[in-house]
Amino acid sequence: MAQEAGSETLACCTTARTILPSRRLHLDILLAMSRFSSLSEMETALVRRRQAPTASSGTKDYRINSGLARGLAVLKAFGPDNRPIGNAEIAARVGLSKATVSRLTFTLTELGYLNYDEEVGRYSLGPAVLTLGYDVMAQMEIRDIARPYMQSLAEYANASVYLGTADGNEMIYIEACRTKASMAIRLGVGSRIPLICTGMGRAFLAALPEREREAQISAVSGNYGDNWPAVEARARAQIAFAKENGFALSDGDWIVEANSAGTVVRRTDGYPVYGINVGGLRSIVTNERLEHDLAPRLLDVAREIEHLARGVL
Repeated sequence: MAQEAGSETLACCTTARTILPSRRLHLDILLAMSRFSSLSEMETALVRRRQAPTASSGTKDYRINSGLARGLAVLKAFGPDNRPIGNAEIAARVGLSKATVSRLTFTLTELGYLNYDEEVGRYSLGPAVLTLGYDVMAQMEIRDIARPYMQSLAEYANASVYLGTADGNEMIYIEACRTKASMAIRLGVGSRIPLICTGMGRAFLAALPEREREAQISAVSGNYGDNWPAVEARARAQIAFAKENGFALSDGDWIVEANSAGTVVRRTDGYPVYGINVGGLRSIVTNERLEHDLAPRLLDVAREIEHLARGVL
């Protein structure tokens, strides 16, 4: 929920994350890349940070992952025509040894980012590059589309409005619109919230096909110990409510002092691709106000985003 991420006062036990490493890495890369307008801009920023001196050593910044930077440099070595090139030419273009480039191109080929033609011993960009690029552009575009509607609702509600995408048994925020009153609970882009305890998460579960929904619920059943029967009962009640009303509520179910309502943004085939919520401190965002005023407005925002984002959903 907008205020569903937390600090000290968790109404549900902290969830153990069971996210596939590859999926988490992919999302982390998307979030990192979404801060830049192009791969070139990202690489330039990496190079600048790598060259910047640190306070302790006076040399390079060791927080930079040089392997990632080199892999991105290899991908950038291919021109707009995607002409196949070999390791020697790639090494010359990126300024790395041929042995290093050979390891990088092998890895990138295994991951689908490069294609290898055994007959000529040359590489070309693979379909995974296009997929990654499309995902980044779609994430950036959906945020641009959603932001003005989210901000308008946040200001009306004097609360926070968040847009999130599913990641395992969590939602991860990719856009945030807040007001001063909603800053008491600190959340931002990249914050993660559990599906089972939050308005956004419950709405997302309700929108999933039954088999996927039950698999998600089963996956976290062991994370709550003796509290699980109560957690599951409240979650299933709100899932049923969401199926009937289009939104789910969280009445201090995760952050004790916060309430929220959540709904989903769907593809044209009805499958949920994003979650969106509105919420804040219980003293400002009461359950009655959520159910009868803010949640219906949130549904209008979600439908407007779906209408405007048909080309990227």
